[in-house]
Amino acid sequence: EETVYRLMKYFGFSFDEDETRKMEQEDCIKDLLKEGTNHNNVSYEMPKKGSQAAALIKWQTQFDIKLFDFSRELFDAQTKEYGSKERKKELKKRKKDGN
Repeated sequence: EETVYRLMKYFGFSFDEDETRKMEQEDCIKDLLKEGTNHNNVSYEMPKKGSQAAALIKWQTQFDIKLFDFSRELFDAQTKEYGSKERKKELKKRKKDGN
C-alpha cells in the first residue's frame, strides 16, 4: 500500500477532494492490493533445475533480474524521500484530524 502512495506522490497524483469519491478511490487501491490483478490461473509444470528449459528461462530473464535489482535499490533510495516515515506522519495527522 505504501508503494501506491509513494507513486502517487512521485507522479503528483492525489485523491479527489470529495470525501465520498476519495473513500471509493482508497477502497479501490485496497481491493487491488488484496485481490491482485493479472493472475495466471493455468497450471503448468516448472522445468527441472539444470535442464535446458531452465537454462533458457534463466537466460531470457537475466535483464528482468537486473531491472528488479535496480528497482529494489531505487525503492530503498526513494524511501528516504517519499517513504515510510513521511507516510506514517501523514496517517497520524489524518487520524488526529479525524479523516
